[in-house]
Amino acid sequence: MVSFAFAFAGHDGIEVDPALKRYAGQVTALGKRDDQGRVYSLQVKRLPASAAFEMDELRGWRLTILAGKRFAQVFEIVGNTGTEVSVSADDGPLNGIAVRDVFVIENVPVERKKPAEPQ
Repeated sequence: MVSFAFAFAGHDGIEVDPALKRYAGQVTALGKRDDQGRVYSLQVKRLPASAAFEMDELRGWRLTILAGKRFAQVFEIVGNTGTEVSVSADDGPLNGIAVRDVFVIENVPVERKKPAEPQ
């Protein structure tokens, strides 16, 4: 007998296919600050320990913070190296995230709220 099921993950009510790729990780360092002091990249390691990510493998994926001051904040990844992840400025800076905070990266697009149309 074969059965299929969907799992729910996170706090957004999105139905997640169990075959969906996702990776857990931990922040190991913050990236360089821009001229206004904003941070848009993180040095990361995979949990459990695994091979480094391929270059830009995670582009367009969703990064969700699972611990710390920025708990449940969501960012779109715009690029990555083996151990560094850069996020879109559209989701705001990563300021407030700390070394040792944990996250999940999922192959799910970021859903942004559309601005209200003028009436």
